[in-house]
Amino acid sequence: MEKVVLRRQSAMSVLFGTLGLIVAVLYIPQLLDTNWFVLLMLVILATTLEMLPIPMRQSLTTLVPVVPMAAMVVSGPALAMWTLIIAAFATPLVMRDWNFITAYFNAGQYTLSVFFMALTFRLFQGHVGRDKLTTMVLLGVIVSSLVFLVVNHLFINLLNAARGTLEFSSAVYVLFADLLNIAICLPFAFLMIGASEANSIMGPVMILPIVILAYILRVHRLTRDLQIVHQATTRLTTEFDRRAIAEEAARLAQKLTLADIVVIFVLDETGRTLVREVVYPEDQALAYEIETIPESMGGVVWRTIRSGEFIYVPDTRKDKRVRWFSNEVLKDEVPSLLSMAVFPMQAHMTAQGAIVCYAERSYAFTYHTQYVSALASQVSVLFENARLYEELHERTRRDSATGLYNYRYFYEELSTRVSASVAQGVPVSVMIVDIDFFKKFNDTYGHLAGDAVLREVGRLLQKFSGEDAFVARYGGEEFALLFPLGRTETYEVAERIREAVRQISVEFHGYRLQGITVSIGIASCPEDSDTDRDLLLKADSAMYWGAKQRGRNRTAVYTPEFDAQLFVDNLTGLYTFHMVNIRVREEVLRGVTRWSAICIDLAQFGHVNSAFGFEVGDQVLRQTGMIIRECLRHDELACRYGGDEMLILLPEVSEAEAEMIEERVVSAISSYRFQVGDSVVLNVRVKAKRHVLEDVEGGADLFNRVANLFSELQDVAGQSMA
Repeated sequence: MEKVVLRRQSAMSVLFGTLGLIVAVLYIPQLLDTNWFVLLMLVILATTLEMLPIPMRQSLTTLVPVVPMAAMVVSGPALAMWTLIIAAFATPLVMRDWNFITAYFNAGQYTLSVFFMALTFRLFQGHVGRDKLTTMVLLGVIVSSLVFLVVNHLFINLLNAARGTLEFSSAVYVLFADLLNIAICLPFAFLMIGASEANSIMGPVMILPIVILAYILRVHRLTRDLQIVHQATTRLTTEFDRRAIAEEAARLAQKLTLADIVVIFVLDETGRTLVREVVYPEDQALAYEIETIPESMGGVVWRTIRSGEFIYVPDTRKDKRVRWFSNEVLKDEVPSLLSMAVFPMQAHMTAQGAIVCYAERSYAFTYHTQYVSALASQVSVLFENARLYEELHERTRRDSATGLYNYRYFYEELSTRVSASVAQGVPVSVMIVDIDFFKKFNDTYGHLAGDAVLREVGRLLQKFSGEDAFVARYGGEEFALLFPLGRTETYEVAERIREAVRQISVEFHGYRLQGITVSIGIASCPEDSDTDRDLLLKADSAMYWGAKQRGRNRTAVYTPEFDAQLFVDNLTGLYTFHMVNIRVREEVLRGVTRWSAICIDLAQFGHVNSAFGFEVGDQVLRQTGMIIRECLRHDELACRYGGDEMLILLPEVSEAEAEMIEERVVSAISSYRFQVGDSVVLNVRVKAKRHVLEDVEGGADLFNRVANLFSELQDVAGQSMA
């Protein structure tokens, strides 16, 4: 079918060319009476105008109609015909864009258009040649010029129909664009006709300014197109979606080159395969077969990638470099793409891909290639920026120690999946995994050993959780996972993970770190909760109270009995450390990076227990918790850190504010009289340490610093006792 279309197109081109040249030959006797110098001047003028096409939105147009319009009136149709015939063959030769069939067709259709223009002019004037500018001449020139235009477009559209590329809307647009050209040409044609009455040579001389006008219009349009490229690339500097960049670049390349199809290919990660990123227009995306081009296939596109230079193939049928992959580009049997232009995309001397423009006509990409080359260079930089942005964005999502997603991105994904679960009625489960006795690895072998354990556990989590799971480091030695599964299926996965972790040993600097176990908590949507934050809290409480506090190395599924244990310490009435840990994560997620920590230790509290009994000690702790609660605002966090130690955390407060709160709390506890019997009253001495912690990266970072503060506080207390 493709070959039939090509043969039909070539046959029609030859037919119109032959008919036109036959008509021109019949007018040779009239041409012999023509001033040959005038013919030479008009040929040069017509060729120059043909070489200065004016870009329109959907086509290229020229001001060459001025030549036959005036020449026909001045010397008859023979001069007009042969001027255009010679120009039709001379222009592609001068521009090194030779295609015999195209030149032959252009010469023929120009001749036939002049023939019908001359017939129309005779209806008004009766004859042609050296007429004065009478009203009938003016009217005849106007009407016959319109006939020239209509006949010219008729032949071109018949050829497009033979190709199968005729579009009514495009044909109408081009017709109206050329009507504007006729309007521009008419005053110059009248000027030549008037000047030729006195001297035949003066006629062509008088219309030379139209060349300047054509040049100005061309430069104006080209400058406008360059501005379009600049504006588009400037607008895209804030775009980091590679596909969006590619779509806009393809649309712009099509607008500049009038290509039928524009395809943008980008190199994959290996640099050995070109992957189709976008096809424009979109309705060709399903029809265009080529999705990848391996380097082994070679072809024009790969030649461009290797050389970094623009390659233009004016006729794909005659270029052996073109590879069509079994001679098919489109799935439907439509005419082949007869010409192509490949523009390399390079950034910092590194190949990114290529912009490939295809046309269903040969010799289609003569103009605007320099602007598309500039566009390709700019798009290359935009692609590189998008890649760097994506890498940076991905790094902000990743935990540096394990390579897993971090807790910030986990919260985003949790919100998205829970919302989808509620809207679509599909299950989603949260799993919290905590490494048991993780501190012993850090204390015994150092933090690097702890990092090795984290990485190995993270690797196992990814291995056993499946492709649809989302795995993140939640903080410290905790991991958080999301599954598109119900409670039962998630529990089965959790047990496989727990057993796999129990069996691993981590090699670290000659040591074999063994005995690694994890505690796991699970909560599911919608059974346990239909909100993201509550679901996470319940999975956390299942891990802490259902697994960690019941012996570790086990998996617990959330039950309501865990709720009461999650928030408040039964003895002091302060938050549990676990709850404060959760609150800190939420605050850090909101952007809080500055925390003031106040560490409080009840000095020699062990003496109270030994002298008065544990019941009295519990009473002192209970009343101390009450005092601390009364000294703090609702947004200031306090918890029982362990034994007789209390921790106060103040988000985003100054050093002066923290000092004032510390003095208030210490003074309140120190001055309080603890009634421990009918006649016994105790005063408790308080040791405190305050520090403002800047640039806190997360809960694990904050509590590591807090642990150091408590260690320093204990050292001071020990020295004072000594």
